[in-house]
Amino acid sequence: MECYSTSSFTNASGAELTDSSVITVWAEDSATNNDGDGNGDATLYNSGTSIPVVTAESNVVAFGSTLVEDSTNWQRGNEEFVLNTWDDELGGSGTVLWDNGHGQYYSLGKFSNFESYAEENGYTVTGTSDLAGDLGSADAVVITSPTQSFTTNELRDLDDFIAAGGSVFLHGQSDYSDYDETANMNDIASYLGLSFRFNDDEVLDTTNNGGADYAPLTEEFNTSFDYFADRTGLGLDKDETYTVDVTEVTDGDTATVAFSDGSTESIRILGIDTPEKPASSSAERVQEWEGIESLDYLGTWGDNATAYAQDELDGKTVDLSFDSEEPVRDAFGRVLGYIHYDADGDGTRDDFYNRNAVRDGFARVYGSGFGYHDDFWAAEDAARASGTNVWGESDPENTTEIRNRAVDGLFFPTTASVMTSTGGVADSRVPVYAESTATQNGGYAYSDDIPLAAVDESVNVAMLGSPLIDEGYESDEGFDVDTSGYENFVFLTNLIDYLSDTTGDVLIDGGHGQFDAGYALSNDDAAYYQRFLEGVGISFEQSNSLDTFDLSTWRAIVVTTPVSAFTQSEIDALSSFAADGGAVILIGAGTAPSSARTNLNDLASGLGSDLRLNDDQVTDGSNNINGDSAIPTTAVFDTSFPLFEAYDGSLGDGDGDDGSGDLTVAEIHEDAAGSDTDNLNDEYVVFENAGSGDLDLTGWYVQDEVEKTYTFPNGFTLGSGEQVTLHTGTGTDTQTDLYWGKTGTAVWNNGGDTVFVYDDGDNLHTSKSY
Repeated sequence: MECYSTSSFTNASGAELTDSSVITVWAEDSATNNDGDGNGDATLYNSGTSIPVVTAESNVVAFGSTLVEDSTNWQRGNEEFVLNTWDDELGGSGTVLWDNGHGQYYSLGKFSNFESYAEENGYTVTGTSDLAGDLGSADAVVITSPTQSFTTNELRDLDDFIAAGGSVFLHGQSDYSDYDETANMNDIASYLGLSFRFNDDEVLDTTNNGGADYAPLTEEFNTSFDYFADRTGLGLDKDETYTVDVTEVTDGDTATVAFSDGSTESIRILGIDTPEKPASSSAERVQEWEGIESLDYLGTWGDNATAYAQDELDGKTVDLSFDSEEPVRDAFGRVLGYIHYDADGDGTRDDFYNRNAVRDGFARVYGSGFGYHDDFWAAEDAARASGTNVWGESDPENTTEIRNRAVDGLFFPTTASVMTSTGGVADSRVPVYAESTATQNGGYAYSDDIPLAAVDESVNVAMLGSPLIDEGYESDEGFDVDTSGYENFVFLTNLIDYLSDTTGDVLIDGGHGQFDAGYALSNDDAAYYQRFLEGVGISFEQSNSLDTFDLSTWRAIVVTTPVSAFTQSEIDALSSFAADGGAVILIGAGTAPSSARTNLNDLASGLGSDLRLNDDQVTDGSNNINGDSAIPTTAVFDTSFPLFEAYDGSLGDGDGDDGSGDLTVAEIHEDAAGSDTDNLNDEYVVFENAGSGDLDLTGWYVQDEVEKTYTFPNGFTLGSGEQVTLHTGTGTDTQTDLYWGKTGTAVWNNGGDTVFVYDDGDNLHTSKSY
């Protein structure tokens, strides 16, 4: 359900309402409320207390929002819910008066769609300006926010009406710009002796919403009320294909169609984006168009794409269908659809406009979670390679380089901390910490420095706590301050190359609900990072089907907090990718729900890594962006990691073999036969030189998680393909067996530990956890 511009409720004393016997719907746990009009008259809910948005008591149902005005997105089910409340109160039929007599902005005329829907389902709905005079013929009354207060006589009439078995439905609204009439609504609630009141507030949800935080979505229903049965609503049936007539083409990706019943809908053609026409150039983002930097050029192709769509679609009868992975409507209420049409005049509507527009070079692929994404991307890739139409001037190799400089500071918006499956993460694996002024809310508690990023070199995996490349923090996207002075892009790209042993481009996962989640990213949510990568010679693309996509040519895969879990075949594909030298970058968020964090952590586990996203959020009241503690900044870096210079592409191994040695951990035998302390030489680690050249290990050393340290002997060299076993106990060193020299004390924890290997410059070379 979508509660657009909704208030919450309080108890009769104005305190938090927690009585579940009168609460029928709560906002999601991610919601908050504020004093939208700034009048100081809102009751603010504490974190951890659910915020009620619909209540019911004594033949009265009260909604914090209008819910069913004509601009409602009918795919949300609001109309089904409201009509269910009518059915529960009235038994499925009756006469409902709609009060228009108290200066209401939301008069019956603004609910024409719902009025027709209710009448089709057995009700008679009548507007009235004489509520008291018409009550005798009614079974129920609807009252929206009245600008004129009810008289005492009118309130008495309402009370008598309820006592005689009538029902009252009250629809409030938020206090945004002080448009609410909370006092008048509460006069009614008070006179009727209700245990709840309308709150003079606005409920917001930055995570679960219908496109804006003031349109919170919720599924937090009190099912002890009979309000939630599924029924046929006003929305289009996602499983149906509709034959419609195209009556107008707005541009290359938007058209208006007429249905057989005469109704019309604006169709946002799903999965594609054509350039904006010159008149709308302010809405264009050049960063989304690979290798193109001219808005004027894109404007020309906006006109060309419109002409193309008009030639292909205008005036034609087409088939409209939907994607199983996408909503039927977008945040603006437009229908998201596929269009099949007769392009060649053979009498069959078997031509796929959405894909054809991409294939013919008039559109790019949109980064949402739709099922045809990877097929469309292949068509775009071919069009780009051949310079078809809009791609004629695409020149990514010569894209202007941006923001590539040494890392002085990072910001981690809405960040969690990172940890391991057993608790804290060792310092030797952490390149970035929060500042000392930062604090944690929830999760595993760190006693000192809070890690925001960590690496697991044994499996080429990193875990970051924040969507630090989210374009929502760009000033050109409406963010309050300029964040381009931070080096988030440089840091992430250096991290990718540090972990990856391959060349190629960077891929982001978009197949697990990331596009529609406020805490996760698709490539469309990171267009400025895409432009940065182009400037340093790397493409940034998206796949929605990692288990069927060819991963062999990519250097890294970025996965942000997934709404849905990865399948085993997807995990296997990513594991093979990492085993072949690719880097997997896992990016979480401190605002992600526990289910999404679990999905990310399950993926990390499936990849063989012990890294985990903590169940917390890190805030910093002193070091932050624009005074917002939820956007911490930091310069606490471990510079032994080579991640903080301007990006120059030197960190990666390129083709994976530069003729030098490469020490890896081949085997860990942590549990000696019998007692560990009595059999220390049966506790060992096997190292292998996986490179093609000899490796001099002079100055190299090994540590565990508590920094017990072994240093390789001076002059010890391991040839290509050779192995050496490091035993915990004592003995005489040979070319195949080395001895730590411990007596009576084991090193490797049988319950889990990490082998860290550092080179002679104190740089972490590799690690492996078990």
